[in-house]
Amino acid sequence: MTGEWDLKDAVGGEATSFSEPETTEEKDEITMLKEQLQEQTAKAEENYDRYMRALADGENQRKRWQKEKDELLRFGNMSLLRKMLPLADDFARARQAIDQGGDMASFQKGVEMIEKRLMDLFEQEGVQMIPALNQEFDPNFHEAFSVDESGGKPDGTIVQEMQTGYICNDRVLRPSLVVVAQSGAK
Repeated sequence: MTGEWDLKDAVGGEATSFSEPETTEEKDEITMLKEQLQEQTAKAEENYDRYMRALADGENQRKRWQKEKDELLRFGNMSLLRKMLPLADDFARARQAIDQGGDMASFQKGVEMIEKRLMDLFEQEGVQMIPALNQEFDPNFHEAFSVDESGGKPDGTIVQEMQTGYICNDRVLRPSLVVVAQSGAK
């Protein structure tokens, strides 16, 4: 048989015969199928190329976002720090005034002005003091430093603030460190 060839079936190992197409219609159909196969192969290669490009674009975007996040963490507070530089200058001038023998009244006034500028800056940035003295103790905003058992105030009332607490945009930066009234009877 000159027009036939044998193939071993890859799975079963049995010989399968195919013969050369005999009619023009069969030859045209085979040619058409080959062309369709080539077209589909080209489309598959194009789709694979698009997939690989999309995958690379996604990876590049992830890297850009990571870089932006890292830079934001490194440099995100630059604006606030720039706003604080004049306060550092004011403290340096206050120290120079003391070194040059300035009077205490003007020094005290200067420190009060610096504190006011700092509080104004805090307000601009959304930072507020947590009210504490004579307030009901709230563990979300206050940290008990000790208890006062003198009985001068109702239980749970803050009688002394050891350190001021602050919140920023409804998030606690630092709780107030307080002394809380508590009766001695248990």
